[in-house]
Amino acid sequence: MMNQANVFHVEGMNFPKMNQIGILVKDIPLAASYYSKLLGIGPWFRSNTVKHEVVFRDKPISLDLDLVIAFQGGMEYELIQVKGGDECIYSEALRKNGGGIHHLGAVVSDFDGKLAKVREAGIGVIQSGTITTKGRAVTRYAYLDTLAQCGIITELIETKLMGIHVPQNKLMMGIGRITGDVEMLRV
Repeated sequence: MMNQANVFHVEGMNFPKMNQIGILVKDIPLAASYYSKLLGIGPWFRSNTVKHEVVFRDKPISLDLDLVIAFQGGMEYELIQVKGGDECIYSEALRKNGGGIHHLGAVVSDFDGKLAKVREAGIGVIQSGTITTKGRAVTRYAYLDTLAQCGIITELIETKLMGIHVPQNKLMMGIGRITGDVEMLRV
């Protein structure tokens, strides 16, 4: 639960600005079409993932996901569909809530440093992973157990291409289409 005592553990952390909303869905093509037509969010981009290493509650797991992202008004929207694999943060949330808003994410340029500060504040990592795409972009992420502090899970995200931090935005998705990292979802 959120309480005043929890606030003191995170003072001075300079937590990054949230710029992603992660949403669990049961059918990405249907959900992307809905978000595009009703809310004007799109176009949607899908990563051409070649490798996805995942650790859930300190254990390596196997996971089959479909992810698409879109940008609107300075915010990234991520739709997540679980297709199979082991128990994970997503299947747990689907079982409890049936889908919907899952997390708020922040793109960072110093993943290890931010993660160290989070852990120093006593905030645990529920699930983390590394995604490698066809064009060799590498995204590292960590879902933080901030339910008690914020009422929602938060995520740290860092993407690098050839060791250089790259932002997540519509321009980079266009470049990613050229390098083979992403494809555009037709809705």
